[in-house]
Amino acid sequence: MKSNENKPGPILPSFLFWWMMLVVHGLISANLLAQDGNRLAYLDEFLDPYYVGRDFPRLTTPQWVGEQGVEAVVVLAIDDMRAPQKYEQYLRPILDRLKQIDGRAPVSIMTCSVDPQDPQLEKWLDEGLSIDAHTVDHPCPILQGGDFAKAKSTFDRCVDLLTQIPGNKPVAFRTPCCDSLNTPSPRLFAEIFNKVTPQGNFLSIDSSVFNVLTPRDPALPRHLVLEGDQPRFRKYLPFPSFVNTIEDYPYPYVIGRSCWEFPCVVPSDWEAQNLQKPNNPRTVRDMTAALDAVVLKQGTYNLVFHPHGWIRNDQIVALIDHAVKKHGNKVKFLTFREAHQRLVKHLLAGQALRAASGEDNGVRVLDVNGDGYLDVVIANEHLRQTRIWQADKRQWQTAGFPVELGAGVRFGILRRNTQQGHNHASFVVRNERVAGAWHFDGKRWRRDDTWLAGLALNGKPVMTSRSRADQGVRLRDLDNDGRCELLVASSRQSAVFGWNEQARSWRRLPFRLPPDTALVDEQGRDAGLRFVDVDEDGFDDVVFSNEQRYSLHLFSSIDKGWSRQVLAGRRGDEGALPMIVRQGTNNGAWFHSRHMWVQNEDTSRLPNLVDRRSFDDLTRDIPPRAEPGQRR
Repeated sequence: MKSNENKPGPILPSFLFWWMMLVVHGLISANLLAQDGNRLAYLDEFLDPYYVGRDFPRLTTPQWVGEQGVEAVVVLAIDDMRAPQKYEQYLRPILDRLKQIDGRAPVSIMTCSVDPQDPQLEKWLDEGLSIDAHTVDHPCPILQGGDFAKAKSTFDRCVDLLTQIPGNKPVAFRTPCCDSLNTPSPRLFAEIFNKVTPQGNFLSIDSSVFNVLTPRDPALPRHLVLEGDQPRFRKYLPFPSFVNTIEDYPYPYVIGRSCWEFPCVVPSDWEAQNLQKPNNPRTVRDMTAALDAVVLKQGTYNLVFHPHGWIRNDQIVALIDHAVKKHGNKVKFLTFREAHQRLVKHLLAGQALRAASGEDNGVRVLDVNGDGYLDVVIANEHLRQTRIWQADKRQWQTAGFPVELGAGVRFGILRRNTQQGHNHASFVVRNERVAGAWHFDGKRWRRDDTWLAGLALNGKPVMTSRSRADQGVRLRDLDNDGRCELLVASSRQSAVFGWNEQARSWRRLPFRLPPDTALVDEQGRDAGLRFVDVDEDGFDDVVFSNEQRYSLHLFSSIDKGWSRQVLAGRRGDEGALPMIVRQGTNNGAWFHSRHMWVQNEDTSRLPNLVDRRSFDDLTRDIPPRAEPGQRR
């Protein structure tokens, strides 16, 4: 056999060779490469608690904590309180140790039901604790028994009760059993948390989603995320279909425009005792490894623990001692109330996500300049400001913002390859009061109404909002070329537009959204459409399901659109897709780990509390994939 050793081969530039190797070996995510044009699409999702991950732009602690030298925040949040004396006995050594740090005892107590006049509550508040919400009745899951009103009542009554404690204002919530069962749900966030109580109260922070640190995060040393050759933290998840998780994202993020999510660290004390019995020293070892990882990532470490014999109070003290000894002033212990105050003051320029009425306050958190850090846009009756984080200087650069955010503003990526090497954000808006398009140039928003050219249907301009109702206009990159197309998908109109560079105008493409689907109904509410890459070819497909019909259509090409119908039928058909919405309300559906999941008051009788459909099951009747380089 002859050797090919001296045979000349194709020569690649060195940078291209290493780029290809990184892609092949997964060190640069193909998903990340393909979806830059869709990096702002989450802003228009109706509600997804699980959209963040290791490649999503970061909101690091220095961006919002407002204290020089602080790199990470720790929130110790104990669950289930009914009898304050039990909690005083368990917490006292922890509180005393915290007070040795800076004279405060920052612990959040996630509370079910207490006497608002109990003197112990006032003493705790004086020491620096906060009293936050955990539902009155502690149902697992909160949505169950076909009774949505009961679920909303146990939440509302808890929030209203804790508001009656003198000197207390609850800001945070944790879903009962969120560390052991699939109890959170998009329906819970959309229809309960993001509403107001009968007494007009509301919360601002949830801490129910669990963040799993993994060896796939290149920012983390292997000894922190591996145990031998196995992942250190995934073993704590209680069962294979436990999907109340995100990965490698220990930062606050926004759910449904109204809720700050402070993801919990894995393991909780319940998860640890479930795996390796109560009070195991391995629990503290892994908790400290997770804390070290969070400090490296400049994130937040939000611990779930209980006074039920699963972890001793001296073990919590040992965790505090480790943080102080190893990280010193880099770590700040806060309550959820203090964390929210700092978010509002230092990140959001005094403007909370929710207005005094509990409604959308015109605040969006997005990576405006594409540098991997989240920025802020505020546009309400009080302030119009764009806040760009300058990571090298650790300070905010501010500029104006030209329009009100609640008027149908649609963000997307419209221009590629800026001089700075990042694709900056753009937005379009057209309502009864304002019409225009703006691009961020690195310092300010510049108007360019050329980007409205061609946006008309039947001789009438495409509106993004009418009488403040959503008209189903979205900016999405359908063909992964880095630039968004513009979709119109309401109950009255359906079209897709692509930008024509030569004509400097939008041109209508030869396809539209699949038949009998829409993003919004006649009232501008969620109609039940989700963009999901079900066949995993790198292009988003269309899943649609409401109380009337359901369908799944796969994307073929930018010429044919979603031309491949896989499923379609009416509600009541055998094997019908579960509803994504019902009568305009969120029905609790999300997409995670190659499955469609649904958790609501009607699914609690099912295994693991959820209805689920795997992507394999959804696509089993379609022909094999095309050969590489071909499009179906």
